[in-house]
Amino acid sequence: MPLYRTTLWKLLRLYGVPQKIVNIMQNSYDGLHCKILRGGQLTKSFEIKTGVRQGCLLSPFLFLLVIDLIMKTSTCERKHGIQWIPRMQLDDLDFANDLALLSQTHQQMQEKTNSVAAASAVVGLNMHKKKSRILRYNTACTNPVKIDGENLEDVKTFAYLAASLMKKVDLMRK
Repeated sequence: MPLYRTTLWKLLRLYGVPQKIVNIMQNSYDGLHCKILRGGQLTKSFEIKTGVRQGCLLSPFLFLLVIDLIMKTSTCERKHGIQWIPRMQLDDLDFANDLALLSQTHQQMQEKTNSVAAASAVVGLNMHKKKSRILRYNTACTNPVKIDGENLEDVKTFAYLAASLMKKVDLMRK
């Protein structure tokens, strides 16, 4: 599912970017066309109406704004993270397009997963079920966490920011 550009322009205004700058960015995307090389031949030109431009310096920034919105809207009302310090919980770890959701119970993790998936869909993104994993720590619960009725894979380790996270919560540099 592609990222809706109308969301980007609204989000930029919400974050206080001056309308003049938003208009410049929007104009650089309006009427964007592409051709594909297929079998040695170029296809007819077609308009690209969604997503951000690959290779554009602004694209990572625009994408991070959307991820920030998704995480703020999906975690703002609930306290489903892990206790970090007194009176503060850590709900998630975010870097680029990698997210690690943190919860204390299976029910909280399922609710958080559903909430992030729903908030993502509103802006035109979806959670990739095959790339989403569950790493359980200090629990006997084996109930599956699901997205759209599909079980997410349980793993004993996974890489996050060049570190290997394990069930034992050891960090090993790659």
